[in-house]
Amino acid sequence: MLREIRIRNLAIVEDASIPFGAGLNVMTGSTGAGKSIILAAVELLSGSRAKKSLIRRGADNLTVEGIFDVDGDSPLRKRLGMSAAENELSIRRELAVDGRNRIWINGMLSTVASAQEATRALLELHGQHRQQELLETPSHILYLDAWGDYGELLERAMETIERFGRLSERLENLVADEQEHRKREDYLRFQFGEIEALKLEADLDRKLEARVKQLENKQKYISGLEESLSLLEGGESSAMEKLAAAARALDSIASIDPAWAETAEGLKAARITIQETGRMISRAIAGADDSSEDVESLQQRLAGIQRACRKYALDVIGLIGKRDEIGLILKSLQDGSTVIEQARREHEEARKELLPLLEELSFRRKKSALRLERHVTAELQKLGMKGALFSTNIERIENCAFQSNEKKIDLSPRGWDRVEFRIRTNPGEETHPLSEIASGGELSRITLVLKKLEAEEKKIPTIIFDEIDAGLGADLGGVVAERLEELSRRYQIVCITHLPQVAAKAAHHVRVAKQTKDERTIACARVLDGRERVAEIARMLGGEGKLREELAEELLDNEQGRP
Repeated sequence: MLREIRIRNLAIVEDASIPFGAGLNVMTGSTGAGKSIILAAVELLSGSRAKKSLIRRGADNLTVEGIFDVDGDSPLRKRLGMSAAENELSIRRELAVDGRNRIWINGMLSTVASAQEATRALLELHGQHRQQELLETPSHILYLDAWGDYGELLERAMETIERFGRLSERLENLVADEQEHRKREDYLRFQFGEIEALKLEADLDRKLEARVKQLENKQKYISGLEESLSLLEGGESSAMEKLAAAARALDSIASIDPAWAETAEGLKAARITIQETGRMISRAIAGADDSSEDVESLQQRLAGIQRACRKYALDVIGLIGKRDEIGLILKSLQDGSTVIEQARREHEEARKELLPLLEELSFRRKKSALRLERHVTAELQKLGMKGALFSTNIERIENCAFQSNEKKIDLSPRGWDRVEFRIRTNPGEETHPLSEIASGGELSRITLVLKKLEAEEKKIPTIIFDEIDAGLGADLGGVVAERLEELSRRYQIVCITHLPQVAAKAAHHVRVAKQTKDERTIACARVLDGRERVAEIARMLGGEGKLREELAEELLDNEQGRP
């Protein structure tokens, strides 16, 4: 049960704390007073998108918090790790002007997904836009599935549909790719051969450029190497001999100052390094002398690589990647039939698994639809729609998902059923789609009934209605009020209303009003009692003078005097 909502800096609400109780809670106020902002707070708690435009002008952040009483047998307790002694659940959300968006559940930092999961188990919010959804046929299957008793079957079917769709898309792509590659096979083989003939390796172009430069300057290159070798190893004045002499001199004084022994060892190590360098230079000289490479052939090979780079607009690494990619495509053309056949087998297995699920789901939907028709029709009769008949039409979507040699998917994520709610409002008439015949008042009553049935099925403790009585005349206000009160005996109902009959039935009455503070408009919420409540219901009745107050008192007296 929702016990309290606390709001700070949300639109024109500066600071408000709104308590709720068991049974029927109503929120009233003039049009534009700010009642919708209270609903916005509930939507934020339920994980809806947080917009910075909701933050009150001049404030750094907005905060909304909902305090709930959670029943001892609620599965939510275990999911949230609540102890046996804990009965209170707090969900708090904060949005800052810098975009930071944080949620706490029972004081612990949490996520939007966790808040959504928690509030789904705690309350059902029905705004005015949701009522208009009933006029859109695609929403009808959602209502039926929410009420039906086949949740696990639906979940399995939806998972299998998704997998079947993925396999179908993969198979379709494989076939399309193969067809495209077959058209380009000759050209792909030409490209592969052209790049493969270059015998590429990483940085080959730079290596060739360096080698060409060496061969073009061969004598200078060899002379430089020979001079360097002579300086390192050539006779008594060479670097190696001088290092050896210096090391011996330091060794001779190591007995006097041991610190020089380490330096002498360093000179010996340097001599070894010079020896290795000399050997490397000698090998380079021998290689340059014995080289049989032809500068012209190397230049031609380098020019061929550079032409290919320009042609394909790639560097050497990119050409290697393209060669490998084309190679894989050509290999797939050789092995393609095997891959496609495997994909076809997997697709067929998924199809065989999905068919019975869809058949069973369709059967269960039709069975549930018959029960729904009886319940809704009976409830509408009680709500003043004498002779009304509610029906559900379920048809299979025309699709080619299961025809041979056709892999296109026309299934919806919920199967192959199309669900449409229909209504007959007068005896002797035919049923018609809701969008063609239902008035605003009729739509409100149908919505009320469907939400009642959904709450019963889901065992949701709190239902919040935003003007569920919209479009109803005063003659039907009492009927709807009776049904809301009846529903509130099993669930906590929070209802924004403009009907005095509904307000008079409430166990808890909250009025939302605007006022000016420091030249700023703010919305305030106040729990009414006594004469304040009489005055508010009198305002809702309209008109002027003492008569409306007497009518308001009579409405309240009648309700308070009921057993």
